[in-house]
Amino acid sequence: MYKIMTINDLFHRSDFLIIGHRGAAGLAPENTMDSFRLAIELGCPLLELDVQRIYSEDGTPRLVVFHDDTVDRTTNAKGLIAGFSVEALNKVRCTNDLPIPMLEDVIGLLAEHPNVGLNIELKSKETAGLIAQTIQANPHIPVLISSFHHDELAQFRQLDNATPVAPLFARWREDINDIATNLDASAINIAATSVSAMRMQILLESKLPVFAYTVNAPSKAEKLRQLGLRGIFTDRPDKFDLYLLN
Repeated sequence: MYKIMTINDLFHRSDFLIIGHRGAAGLAPENTMDSFRLAIELGCPLLELDVQRIYSEDGTPRLVVFHDDTVDRTTNAKGLIAGFSVEALNKVRCTNDLPIPMLEDVIGLLAEHPNVGLNIELKSKETAGLIAQTIQANPHIPVLISSFHHDELAQFRQLDNATPVAPLFARWREDINDIATNLDASAINIAATSVSAMRMQILLESKLPVFAYTVNAPSKAEKLRQLGLRGIFTDRPDKFDLYLLN
């Protein structure tokens, strides 16, 4: 019988995971289908993306793959992402005339790549319920849910007690391990700038794999690996052939 790959399976496929940050954001427009395809082609076993809640014109809530609060930086439009309907956003274009994908578009891509997982970051509030529904409808995709909004992760955990989660931290906090424990987390995601040898010893007490963002230099990645980190998020997976699983 075919065994569905899990996030824990992916964690154990390599001693050091190279996670495609917003796809391969240093090589193709971030959070676009081209970026995700390229990260897969380069051998990333796990893709990271951001989701936010927007609405169709009929009021149906949807999850759009987008990082910023506004569309100004990465598209030919201006304004708050939350101010766009799905239909209006379909007319907006990123660099290279690329459309902004919805989460189901990426899930459709990964259905063709069963050995690739997805780290979904809940970028905005009110995303936990929609994510729980999406995961229930797509059990074949290995998923890790992360967020800086730890209350949103807690809400997700109430709805789904099985899917792996990873709290995100932009800076050091003394209670990181406690937060991870309270969420029954499967990993900890933290800014590389917040990692030191002493802090890493504290994190390792959690017995959870620790992943750092955003690391684009192999020399920096190697230092983190030696400290005990299990992987990095990178915009440039092309620089990490040594670790990628092609």
